[in-house]
Amino acid sequence: MSATGISVEKVFSGKSYGVGYFQRSYAWERPQVERLVQDLSAKFNAQWDPSHTEAKVRNYEPYFLGSVITYQEDGQRYLADGQQRMITLLLLLIGLHRLTEHREDGPDLNAELRTLIRGDTSMGRSFAVRVEDYERCFESLLNNQRFSVDGVSADVRRVWEASNEVLKACRDAIQEDALIYFGVWLLRRVSLVEIDAGGPERGQELYVLMNDRGVRLTALDLLKDYLLAGAPDDSGKLDRQWQGMVRALTAVDKNAPLDYVRTVLRSQYAHLVPVDESVRSIEDAPHEWLYRHRAILLGSRRASHTELFTQWLEPRYDSYTNLLRAATTLDEHLSTVWFNEYNGLSRQFDLVIAAVRIDDSPPTVLRKARLVANYIDLFVVTQGVMGRPYTQAELDEEVRDLMPAVRESHTIDGLSDVLGRAAVGKYAAFSSVAELQYKEGSNRSFVAYFLARLTGWMHREIGHDVDVQKYLERPDEGRPYEIEHLFTKRTDAYAAEGLSKNEIRQLRGKVGGLVLLPGSENASFGGDLLDNKIETYKLYNWLAASLAPSVYTGHGKVAFNKFLNKYGWKDRFHPYDPQVRLADLIRERGALYREMAEQAWSAAELGLKLPSVADPVPSPRQVGGKRVKLADLLRAGLVMPDERLTGERRRRQYRGTLLGDGRIRTETGGCFESPNHAAIDVRNVKSENGWTFWQVTESGETLDALRSRYRALQEGQRAG
Repeated sequence: MSATGISVEKVFSGKSYGVGYFQRSYAWERPQVERLVQDLSAKFNAQWDPSHTEAKVRNYEPYFLGSVITYQEDGQRYLADGQQRMITLLLLLIGLHRLTEHREDGPDLNAELRTLIRGDTSMGRSFAVRVEDYERCFESLLNNQRFSVDGVSADVRRVWEASNEVLKACRDAIQEDALIYFGVWLLRRVSLVEIDAGGPERGQELYVLMNDRGVRLTALDLLKDYLLAGAPDDSGKLDRQWQGMVRALTAVDKNAPLDYVRTVLRSQYAHLVPVDESVRSIEDAPHEWLYRHRAILLGSRRASHTELFTQWLEPRYDSYTNLLRAATTLDEHLSTVWFNEYNGLSRQFDLVIAAVRIDDSPPTVLRKARLVANYIDLFVVTQGVMGRPYTQAELDEEVRDLMPAVRESHTIDGLSDVLGRAAVGKYAAFSSVAELQYKEGSNRSFVAYFLARLTGWMHREIGHDVDVQKYLERPDEGRPYEIEHLFTKRTDAYAAEGLSKNEIRQLRGKVGGLVLLPGSENASFGGDLLDNKIETYKLYNWLAASLAPSVYTGHGKVAFNKFLNKYGWKDRFHPYDPQVRLADLIRERGALYREMAEQAWSAAELGLKLPSVADPVPSPRQVGGKRVKLADLLRAGLVMPDERLTGERRRRQYRGTLLGDGRIRTETGGCFESPNHAAIDVRNVKSENGWTFWQVTESGETLDALRSRYRALQEGQRAG
């Protein structure tokens, strides 16, 4: 290995650099580009005087631009590190070439710039930095031709945008009469250190240790390096496959590539090592987690590391991309994926990937995804009906219990069996539908979601177009759909029924007394009685319209009547009768909503196969059918009152104290019975698995590990 100081002129003169397969794509954006040009121009402008000659400029103070690492392979020169800087310098040379092209004092510099831009002419009509994907962009820039960024990859778009930033920065920072002299100074007095690493292996080692100016190596860069280094197959081919995967995922969401890798690791590999060592490392530094557990996870063969990419990540990213799209754009075949994302369950795909086999076809993957998404939606609805939280933290625990059986399910039928056994106990929750109470500021989002789903299901069954999305999302203009109380809050309207103000409030808030209407219409009704607004309901949706007497008479009711006959609900749907007491009507509507929910989320509708009896095996979070609580750990002596707790995420530590009553007091002053909620409080996030987040400061043992020990102790006592 050797290091040599070299001017920009000599860096580019007669040379052409490929880019090491292990490097990331061009990543610089406006801040990094502006800083480079501003640093250069500031150094030059501090010395520039209009009276200076070119000879004087050639003796200006130099400027050191950092280092680049190169290596040789098959007689060609490659960049191991410094790609970002070198491409931006090339764009600067192209920009100066364009700015000097028609100047009377510029022919000599302009011709020299063009020669340097082309680099090694023996390589053909390439450029000093050879990246096939950027070639057409470079050509358009050099020849001042139009270039469309429509349909190009994100890194090509960044190259094009960087070229525009270079031109703008040059025009802003360098006086027109100084431009030629700035070009001379740039080529002769700006220098870099070229570190010759020798071969590609050493170049790759140095790449991992170094960072480009302004854009540090990311976890994804380091993961790519770990998985593809030393690959027995064609490294260039693997690099192109990696870049294709990253581009496809980034096109949907900028965080998708790393999220995808984390999802695969959590679902396919995390169970092979102790949970204490899994979740946190996978989130923060997946490459380090893989390296630390390489013997357990991937075996001793180096090729095994590459196979994680070639056999898992690369073949499956198309399916994952489709799932991501389904999460943001409602797809009738994967509608529950969108619903789960709407409900804040952004990490819903762990269970899907756990169910996937290497030889599954894309259609099989999507069918499995639909089953899992349906199950998660059932989880949300049954939790919400029971007044329980359904955040990501709660789902994470649900998923963790299911993961082992899902991994072993193999087929679509097998997955349906596993999810059916887990779902069978949830259906009892629907018995509470009629008692579901709308509480403004507490459960509005769930009640609105529940009503939207019932309304959409009814429309579909009647044979009308279904657009549940419009019930849930705020339109571009106007108000979203709102929860409409059938009955006014004016207590004088119910004087004949002898109800107190509190009884009226309770009845009005029950789900049987609610429908969804457009927000503007909901507001326009004000305190109207149901008699005065009921016929207007027909304009909006069938669930609301079913109260209107005119819906049950006359022509055009064939589809509605078929719907009633299909489910035997002729005697369950009734038009509003002012003679029926408020309590009776709301109770009847609540019972009807329950029956509709049992159909909308039936096992047959979701594709789940229910066992004849509920699975008696308790989940890993339970002992004897009861959920393990922190108070159980205290009673068992596994942890002591006032024990100090610590949690860490992204190198930041959080603290709490386990109180004697089984609650965690956090550093914010809040007290929480649930470890999840305590973790959510200190991190100020929407969800967090507190059992794996919190660990006893003194022993380093997580609450989850203590819970496992408690379960083992209890099972041992029962066996004895």
